Amino acid sequence: MKENHKYQAFAVLKNRTRKPIEAESIIIQLEEEEIEIPLASLHPVFQGKLTLATGSAIQGRENEREQGTQFIIEPGASNVIHITPKKI
Repeated sequence: MKENHKYQAFAVLKNRTRKPIEAESIIIQLEEEEIEIPLASLHPVFQGKLTLATGSAIQGRENEREQGTQFIIEPGASNVIHITPKKI
């Protein structure tokens, strides 16, 4: 079986240059909700796919949310999607 793949992540500076980031995951906080982006594929079959998790799905935070969170995914421009976490 193949090993899990670790994705490269970069901070993009104001002058558009890239600075490598060494991290296990990135968490983006939107008001009181969080979206976590793991930087390693969760399973070898997922290599090349981006996985997002919110609220109780974030490891170690199972009891943080009572009912859970769902994603609202809306198309934007031709190469953009908008992902919004919403409590249910």
